[in-house]
Amino acid sequence: MLNIGTPELLVILIVALLVVGPQRLPELSRQLGRGLREFRKIQDDVKDMVKVDLDTPDAPPPSAPAGSPMAPGVHRTRRPTTADGAGANGTGADGNGAPHDGHVPSAG
Repeated sequence: MLNIGTPELLVILIVALLVVGPQRLPELSRQLGRGLREFRKIQDDVKDMVKVDLDTPDAPPPSAPAGSPMAPGVHRTRRPTTADGAGANGTGADGNGAPHDGHVPSAG
């Protein structure tokens, strides 16, 4: 995390001793230790909450009312058509053979 070696730590302690003084240094060290402990505790709590949130499966999406166009089991599809509106098979009928406009194609 922090790459502080022994020489750097000694310099920090000497500067702290000069700035704070020998009487208040133990008290300041205790307060710093408590603050770091509290920070780590909060950090662990946040990690646990995130882990729980990521591990729990998402709730299923709410279902639409039965009469709505997006009811479960109903899917919108598009069928390829030609420029004149006939189906992709050229008959003007849907995939089941029923005509789109209600007339029966002539056999001829």
